[in-house]
Amino acid sequence: MLKIILAAALLGTALSNAAIAQDATMKCDEASMMKLETDTTAMTDAAKKDTAMKEMAMAKEAMAAKDMDKCATHMNNAMTGKSSM
Repeated sequence: MLKIILAAALLGTALSNAAIAQDATMKCDEASMMKLETDTTAMTDAAKKDTAMKEMAMAKEAMAAKDMDKCATHMNNAMTGKSSM
């Protein structure tokens, strides 16, 4: 009985972590793009702002090309300050 309870708790934790991670991914739509652009222009760290602006430009290009996965990846990179270059 204890094994079943522990297994259920472990499975529940794993599934909730996956749902939280999925929510953290930016959606590639106009509303998200505008919010991210506003957040990016408000950045004070020049290096991160430059990286985020480049990622935003690549996200816009991907969005125009209807490549939503690539767009979302570039938006996430802009949000976190990572560079895919």
